[in-house]
Amino acid sequence: MSAVIVSYADPAATTRAVASLRDQTVAPAEIVVVDNATEGRLDDLEGATVVRPGANLGYTAGVNLGGSKTTGDWLLLLNPDTTAEPECVERLLEGADARTGIVGAQVLLPDGRVNAGDNPLHVAGISWSGRYLERAEDGPARSVAVASGAALLVRRATWDAVGGLAEPFFLYHDDVDLAWRVRLAGWDVRFAPRARVRHDYDFDKGIEKWFWLERNRTWTVLCNYGGRTLALLAPVLLGAEAAVVARALTEGWWSQKLRAWAAVARAGRAIARRRRVVQATRRVGDAEIVGRMTSAFDTPLAAPGLAGRAGPLLERYRLWVLRRID
Repeated sequence: MSAVIVSYADPAATTRAVASLRDQTVAPAEIVVVDNATEGRLDDLEGATVVRPGANLGYTAGVNLGGSKTTGDWLLLLNPDTTAEPECVERLLEGADARTGIVGAQVLLPDGRVNAGDNPLHVAGISWSGRYLERAEDGPARSVAVASGAALLVRRATWDAVGGLAEPFFLYHDDVDLAWRVRLAGWDVRFAPRARVRHDYDFDKGIEKWFWLERNRTWTVLCNYGGRTLALLAPVLLGAEAAVVARALTEGWWSQKLRAWAAVARAGRAIARRRRVVQATRRVGDAEIVGRMTSAFDTPLAAPGLAGRAGPLLERYRLWVLRRID
């Protein structure tokens, strides 16, 4: 088993993350750290190989580069601002069976409350932190729609089959896209509550974060859904856009939403090329994906009051679509 960490802004945090991997009850045979800081500020780390690409490749390309330097049958992706509890890797491996492509850990805040892990996926491609701020849960591993990218164990055969992370994304929403594509390729996505990491989490990274989230969400929807499903879901997708715009106007990041639209428009050919690549890996129909999705807008992206008014109607529509693509 191999591990990859992409480091950029906080070398001290990366050092702590690497140390937590060395202290595992089942430790990775190799740890690769990709130093995306162009100044090369990350010192050599005991027990890890540091790869310096000489530029900031972004998270997605950085992970892919690190993964290409490893040989393990499983690949652990760990955020640099997390620390894995000593049994994390062991519990992740226990949570996998022969059909598993991804196993995700329960991601906890420093105070022990939930940050993420079992993350919902809306039919519009929106995903958010599941059980955020609730008490940590216990129990066996289970199948989920999306596992948090802060700590993911990916089977090497699955990783190779789907082509790793989506490099055009640069950062954000890559875990949603990966889970979706892994399911399309016929593998299961699981969540292991007993595998735990602590995450020094702060959602507020500036309004530019919304640009990447919305741009990459749109890429994911356009590339991963089948054509018929896209057509059937068009009213929901357009309604979601209106809900996001309403929230963006309320919170002052409407300029980032406009930037995201413009970026998608300019990338039409690139999206078409990536769509062909993704659809070529498909082994299951969209019913497998939509059946695990939610129609509830239980997310801060939704305009206030929208969830209560639109929820039942959206759920009926999701089930109607599901019957027609099954």
